[in-house]
Amino acid sequence: MKLNSVLLLICATSVLGYTNATDVSPCPKSKAKALQPGDVTISNCPKSKCILKRNTEASIMMKLKPDRDFQDLNSDIQGIILDVPLPFPGYYGTSACPHIYDESGENQVGCPLKAGQTYTYKNSFKILPVYPTVSLEIHWGLGDKEGDAACFQIPAKIKA
Repeated sequence: MKLNSVLLLICATSVLGYTNATDVSPCPKSKAKALQPGDVTISNCPKSKCILKRNTEASIMMKLKPDRDFQDLNSDIQGIILDVPLPFPGYYGTSACPHIYDESGENQVGCPLKAGQTYTYKNSFKILPVYPTVSLEIHWGLGDKEGDAACFQIPAKIKA
């Protein structure tokens, strides 16, 4: 039953994603191709600032088209507060492969990723009740030791 709920959430996010795209900025130190308008959708991020409420879960959908092959893909998900990067517990450094789908977002394909092919990354993340109410920059990168397949940053605010 829980799996069905997760799949329903992902499908709903996919449908809404095309109309509620989130404006994101490229990561300053990343060599990955900048994401285009409409490539990223995050729930509660209507345009250019995310409002994340503690004790909730936000979903993300991102289109990516790597410039080179990736055998594996890891998550680099951090909150940057006062220029200090803080890893998101439970997400930073984890494999992104289970969250990789074909271009349509319907069929899970995992890794490896082929250069020039478009994929959809779908995931969700918990806003833990212990997170402070603070403004921050969210850094969301997917890559390996050699570099990023995709990376973006966006301002956010965590609210009680």
